Amino acid sequence: MKVEKVKKRDRERTKSKILKAVGEVIEQHGTEKVGVNLIARTAGVNKVLIYRYFESVDGLMEQYVRSGEYTSTLSTDYIDNIPELTPDERNKALTSLMHTFTNDLRQRKATRDLLRWEIGTGKSMLSDARNQIATRILNKIGDLPYYNDTSALIAFISAGIYFLTISSDYREKMLDVDLQTDEGWKRIERVVDSIISDVRG
Repeated sequence: MKVEKVKKRDRERTKSKILKAVGEVIEQHGTEKVGVNLIARTAGVNKVLIYRYFESVDGLMEQYVRSGEYTSTLSTDYIDNIPELTPDERNKALTSLMHTFTNDLRQRKATRDLLRWEIGTGKSMLSDARNQIATRILNKIGDLPYYNDTSALIAFISAGIYFLTISSDYREKMLDVDLQTDEGWKRIERVVDSIISDVRG
């Protein structure tokens, strides 16, 4: 029994190293270099383990999205820690979700690079996984009490956050909003707060 626990712990540690290596490869070499050999070398593991634990590069990338390495808001831990909410608590939960999502994207260049690659190539290999997880999150939080299409609202806000965070890699400002400073992003967060708290329909 003890041996099985050690093996499981070692397996989870190895999987974590591999998932972290995905982000490192994207950040250092670009999305076009994502492949089993380079990921295995970066993680310091035998490439056979990638196939054993993830079956394929596509399986690895899907797990990368679900692991919290992509953004913490898409991790199982984040979803599991969402409490049962009353209708009046939902706008605060959605606001917190959007703030965390924004901060994750600002801090994780690998995630922005992967999004940029998906948009540029027209390949959205991770969109199904993202949509499934986002749907689980929204189902757990629940609909806003005074608005009848919460998922469309969050899709709209998320798209704006995607665009602004990706834009921050190559432009200083959007209109007069400074994308390189915390103050600029606080302005954006205040707008997101207002939209979620004030929307009616």
